[in-house]
Amino acid sequence: MKKILTVCMLAYAVFLAGCGGKESSSSATNQYGLSTKNNFVWWQLSDVTTLIPYISHDASAPYVYQLIWEPLNSVDARTLESIPWMASLPEISEDHLTYTFTMNPKAKWSDGKPITGEDAIFSFKTVMNPALIDATSLRNYISALDSVYLVGGDKMKVAFRVNTPYFMMDRVLATGYVPILPKHIFDPKGLTDQMTWPGLKSEASNPVFKEFADWLTSKEVTRDPKYVVGSGPYLFKEWITFDRITLKKNPNYWAKDEGWGEAYLDEIIYKTINDPNAAVTALKAKDLDIMDQVPPPLFLTIDSTKQPFIKRDTVYVNQYAYLAWNKKRPVFQDKNVRLALGHLINKQEIIEQVLKGLARPVQSPIIFTQPDHNPNLPDIEFNPEKAKQLLAEAGWTDSDGNGVLDKTINGKKTPFEFTFSTNAGNEVRKQVLLIVSEQFRKAGIKAEVISLEWSVFLENLHSHNFDACYSSLGGNAGATNDLYQTWHSSQAKNKGSNWHSFINAEADALLASTRTEFDPAKRKQNMGRLQEIIHEEQPVSFLWATPLLLARVDRFDNVEWFRQRPGFSPQYWIVRGSGAQPIANRPSTIKQNM
Repeated sequence: MKKILTVCMLAYAVFLAGCGGKESSSSATNQYGLSTKNNFVWWQLSDVTTLIPYISHDASAPYVYQLIWEPLNSVDARTLESIPWMASLPEISEDHLTYTFTMNPKAKWSDGKPITGEDAIFSFKTVMNPALIDATSLRNYISALDSVYLVGGDKMKVAFRVNTPYFMMDRVLATGYVPILPKHIFDPKGLTDQMTWPGLKSEASNPVFKEFADWLTSKEVTRDPKYVVGSGPYLFKEWITFDRITLKKNPNYWAKDEGWGEAYLDEIIYKTINDPNAAVTALKAKDLDIMDQVPPPLFLTIDSTKQPFIKRDTVYVNQYAYLAWNKKRPVFQDKNVRLALGHLINKQEIIEQVLKGLARPVQSPIIFTQPDHNPNLPDIEFNPEKAKQLLAEAGWTDSDGNGVLDKTINGKKTPFEFTFSTNAGNEVRKQVLLIVSEQFRKAGIKAEVISLEWSVFLENLHSHNFDACYSSLGGNAGATNDLYQTWHSSQAKNKGSNWHSFINAEADALLASTRTEFDPAKRKQNMGRLQEIIHEEQPVSFLWATPLLLARVDRFDNVEWFRQRPGFSPQYWIVRGSGAQPIANRPSTIKQNM
């Protein structure tokens, strides 16, 4: 079933652009020698860091764990509306401070045990545990949570009490930000029973918190199938580091006969290949079924006339690329210097030459696909002379004639030198950075480029252990923008997602007030001003938005594209010739029936 994903958990919800619909084919089985094996092999550029939802920060992990663990409510993949699933839709008090869910008696863990409100209480206590450092970015969404409790002691009725209204609270509590994990599996010693709700906010040094956090994040827990017990349509089978993660179909899935609960594939394999060129070779050899986010130059080299069994698709979802300047570094502390750097980036030329025209420039973190986008922000045009003027006005000169600008900062001569970092294996990003660094060199700025293994790259970002980086961010569909996680000053510490260290009092006030504003027009106004502030401060140089570029082996029917990442849900795809029949006339919403 399709869930709202948390990035990063980087996890701010946003609207996405529309995309295509359902596709069916009547092609003959085995045409072009295609396999009828009932599996799906999905390319991954890098190994995921962990499958535990609350501490995962990489974009690929949710594509795996959302098929194992589920939230209280699901999301209709077509309408993006919340639908009852493991629990009813919430009953919301008039003051927007209490949300009450009735658990679905049909819902079962894969080991057959019932799912109850106690599992929900355990899951939210886990996220609120201050010793679980990697959950910091997720906690900001539920920081107003005061308690989760059984109503009248009934294990099938659970209530959430918050101290501050939040316009997205119903979705945050129920639609995938906090997938529900089984208490009997993850808390065998009953450590969370010793955690009180007031204590979770005031007793950060409590040794019980650390003991549980250490247990949950251990390799034993995250890797051994006996611990990865979920409620979803697939079971965890194996994880071979830097090679593959394999899920197998859960024959006893409690919702297998529900619309959006069906799963047709026996296995889903997430195959890690660090080199996109090698991945294209594997696709042509039919060893992969799909590549998503294919680098643009490679995407255009895939010739469907020479390989007629391969189809190419483009699906616009909300994501954008940017260069982040770590404001903790002295060379990036002046906003006019950051603006000058923006004027040294020839975005249009890079889009044409490197991205092959498959991108559009963006000017803010709320891009043109979203209703809160501010269309009045001018692009930072490529203007080297303007950049040099700004740098000179900021005191950067080549005092010793060595070709590198310098400036005395805190009594010390400081050359304008830094290192760009990005993730290894992404040659497009590396190529972009090499082009940008060459333009910087012409302006007297020395910028080296390094590529880091994915987990190291992510850790450096969250620890602020970098000078500048090339990265991208994306959000979920179905909700208005909440950029608190990536732009509020509180998220610039404790491994929060504000890794560029943007701190601005007016922006903080707008981000905080927007969370308690239930009028969409006023939220839009706040977001418009926030984008102006970010544009003025230039903490990052926004680059472009690209559609997902997908290439796939055409051996599936029931293919459908959706408006939220990754743009498709493989469990609904049917291997041609397998004999499976899709559920006819799947409802766009599921009525409460429990």
